Amino acid sequence: MLYVAIGDSVTQGCLGPDDIEHEQVYHELLRRRVEKHYPKANFNVINSGVGGDTAEQSRSRWERDVLLYKPDLVTICFGLNDCHKGEAGIEEYITAIGDLINRIRTETDAEILILTTIMMLKTDNPNVPDVYKSLVPDFIRVYEEGTLLKYNNALRKYAADNAVPLLDVHAIWEQMDQAGVDIHTRLSNGINHPDIAFHHQLSDELEARICDKR
Repeated sequence: MLYVAIGDSVTQGCLGPDDIEHEQVYHELLRRRVEKHYPKANFNVINSGVGGDTAEQSRSRWERDVLLYKPDLVTICFGLNDCHKGEAGIEEYITAIGDLINRIRTETDAEILILTTIMMLKTDNPNVPDVYKSLVPDFIRVYEEGTLLKYNNALRKYAADNAVPLLDVHAIWEQMDQAGVDIHTRLSNGINHPDIAFHHQLSDELEARICDKR
């Protein structure tokens, strides 16, 4: 079985400046979990995450990074960078996601699972490295305008309207936030990269969806 995970820096495994995790990123963790369920099966993962990428920008690499492999499973996770285009960029975002899904459905036999995003920072916090401090005001603006949530809501609606399976990652963060967890403590760069513990949690959710079919 071949699994392609396409997305942005979270999928790539970025934690902080010049810090990319290869072994404890969610899709690699999922591979190990699946192998425990099916020890005689080959389950290979292609990491097609690119830091800074948007759904629209990723078009140029769909053939090389997804379709060429003829995968059995594809997860799609964009939105953290897309949302900086503001509410006006939502249509472009959803169109790109839809076009990618249509190509996967047309050109492969892969199962598809789309993922909403993690949360991003709400305020400046001690986890933000000095090299990223200049980015903080823009991220605060995105939070205050509710832009990321609007993108996730649009993706939720697209999935429901088009019968595409969706794992609502953002809802997990919403639940943490409502439970009083300071979400900044779960962002490895204080901005938009989840910590390793969340990669493990996400792999657990994916395992349940894929292996237990819940």
